[in-house]
Amino acid sequence: MTASDDKNRARDGFYRLLSVAMTYGWARLMAFLAWCALLVSTYASLDGVIGDGTVSPLGLVTLKTVPLLLAVLVALPNVMLHIVARMILFRFSRRNFNLECRDDPHEHPLSAETKARCEATWAYERGRAQMRYESGLLPQVGVFGLLASAMLAFCVLGIHLPPTQLFPNIGEAPPTWHIWVAWTVLSTATTSFMLSVGRILVRIAGYDATTRTFADAARSFGLCVVSGGLLACLTVSSTDPKTAQASIAMGIAVGLLGDRAFIAVSNRAAAMLGTEVEVADPGIGLRVIEGVGAEDSQRLQEENIGSVHALAFVPVPRLFFNSSLNLQRICDWQDQALMFVYVGESRAKALREQFQIRGAIDTQRLGRLFETMPAEVQQQVVVSLNFASPTHARQLFERLANDPRIDELRAYRAAALSLEPIADSQQQPA
Repeated sequence: MTASDDKNRARDGFYRLLSVAMTYGWARLMAFLAWCALLVSTYASLDGVIGDGTVSPLGLVTLKTVPLLLAVLVALPNVMLHIVARMILFRFSRRNFNLECRDDPHEHPLSAETKARCEATWAYERGRAQMRYESGLLPQVGVFGLLASAMLAFCVLGIHLPPTQLFPNIGEAPPTWHIWVAWTVLSTATTSFMLSVGRILVRIAGYDATTRTFADAARSFGLCVVSGGLLACLTVSSTDPKTAQASIAMGIAVGLLGDRAFIAVSNRAAAMLGTEVEVADPGIGLRVIEGVGAEDSQRLQEENIGSVHALAFVPVPRLFFNSSLNLQRICDWQDQALMFVYVGESRAKALREQFQIRGAIDTQRLGRLFETMPAEVQQQVVVSLNFASPTHARQLFERLANDPRIDELRAYRAAALSLEPIADSQQQPA
């Protein structure tokens, strides 16, 4: 190998590294620069308005104490969220599960093709989840942190800046109502942010935090801020001596209600405009699955699973890696969902009530035994499941006997999980 080849390889490696940095790092870099500009602008805006005390860090520069403290408070949400994101990355790096497919001695043997397909899907979803965390988590956190810091900065400036600076063209008596609106929004933003961080920490403790968690938290935070600002503009009066207390109390109440406050404001706005807002629970159909409660339904909604059909055909490894759900519990839910999809809701309920069959795997086992049943038993099955004739029942059972989705579910249910040892080079999160 010549020196020119080494030089070309080094140049290609540099370009590849630069391409990766531009692909995954530019969003974080832009968010960081915007955050720094926000902090500097906040301090510069407050420097000549409030505070007489000064502080000189290391004797390098002299700063006013109160503006510096407010700028630090504005910076805290972004810093806190990045610490939380590092906790998630650190914990996810230790959830490197391996799957080994094996046959259940009480079930029909699985084909080698089914086992290979399940193991390949498991490896693909594991890599997909890892890429999702490493490339998408920190940008989501950066956006949420920048949004929270921006709201705090705007509220602090609205409270402390003189009205003549905000409304220079009004005249000698500029309005002061914006101060109480800023207090309401500040209370709403603070309450909503602290509740969001608390929920995220609980999710982290249960190994159940994803990039979607931060996206939903940012959405809820934005809706709360909009709702608090709108309610303050409609209700706050600058002539009431108890305006400050009412503004803060209203902001805390909106922050506690969260998305429900936005729904209430939306309904009020719709009533004013003469329209209706239809509020529906898209995950209510999942309640037919035994073991799926209200919280489970909301959690499945975060993974874009809002119906029994979606639950039946979502890859098992995707749910496993993106949630804290147990593998056997996921298989049980999908087993029931597949039976509802394949045989219909009425026949699924009949199988559950009359034959104690809960899922598609047991239905497949019944279908394989159908031909060996006595004629009177076959007729009882046909009548109980409301088939037109034994031929229709036989056609359904033959399709279920060779269904690859049920075979894959059997493979996942009987599989063995193991944790992959972590190498020394992987001890620190990326």
